[in-house]
Amino acid sequence: DFKQVHRAANREAAEVKLNEFANNWHQTYPKLIKDLLKMPNLLTFMDFPPAIRQSLYSTNLIENFNKHLKRTTYHKEQFPTEDSLDRFLVSQFNIYNEKSLKRIHRGFKGLQDTLEASFI
Repeated sequence: DFKQVHRAANREAAEVKLNEFANNWHQTYPKLIKDLLKMPNLLTFMDFPPAIRQSLYSTNLIENFNKHLKRTTYHKEQFPTEDSLDRFLVSQFNIYNEKSLKRIHRGFKGLQDTLEASFI
């Protein structure tokens, strides 16, 4: 049901779908619905072009990064100090950033000029 909020054509339609979702699930999850409706930035992604909305509300990029960290730290048994762990993680952040620096996420290539104009 909540996917319909993200698939809405515009912000007004998303608000309607959100209210429908809240009405359908309020009895089952009253606290969750109450907290969800209090979120002022919940529909901020609707202010962006439709081509990139999925990338904005999805957690795929974060999950991919976490998977990278798990893969690289799996072979390490332990770290002698907390500082060594920090240095290792920063090096992994840099490696990941360098690897994905040239990569353009789906939908962003055609809107690059528009997004640059919006944020510069």
